[in-house]
Amino acid sequence: MTKEEIIAIMANTFPFLTTPELDQLWLLGEYRKCANREIIINKGERSNRTFFILKGMVRGYIYTQKGEEKNLFLRPEHTLTGAPDTMFEGVATKYTFEAILETHLLLFHFPQMEQLSSEMLNVARIYIEGLKENLQTLLFRVESLVYMTPEERYEALLKRSPQFFQTAFNKHIANYLGITPVSLSRIIKRRQESEKGLDN
Repeated sequence: MTKEEIIAIMANTFPFLTTPELDQLWLLGEYRKCANREIIINKGERSNRTFFILKGMVRGYIYTQKGEEKNLFLRPEHTLTGAPDTMFEGVATKYTFEAILETHLLLFHFPQMEQLSSEMLNVARIYIEGLKENLQTLLFRVESLVYMTPEERYEALLKRSPQFFQTAFNKHIANYLGITPVSLSRIIKRRQESEKGLDN
């Protein structure tokens, strides 16, 4: 991506940013293009970086004691994310973050982002809105896992984040929903059959 393309995406996502603020973010950030399944942050790393997803999608997962991957994060384009444990506490992260399909990122060192936020109120607004969006996503995920059936979780995610189903693989969505890929396929099939019935 060119500088102009990146700044255009940032300006469209955060329309309150001024041209000087966009230029400062460009200077502060590091552009990175990731291939499908490329690791962005690996388990055991210490990384104080947060990243804005310009295009594509990122998943964050942990390994269970049995060595199974469990998706805790599915982050679509035009959102901020990072490994919270290492970013906030400086410890070795237990998460792995991986690109889904070709993904374009703008990476920032979190302390530098905080410093710029203290100097530019609109940059602080990005920080605050990012925290709010991440908190809302976390609450949605916890609540859906606690009291929704698998089919209700699927419907809720489809309504809240339809872009997931355009970018992420079904196996990643199923893992995120806490169900098997086979169960997800059955849910999708039932939904399609139900929609056909309504059309007839």
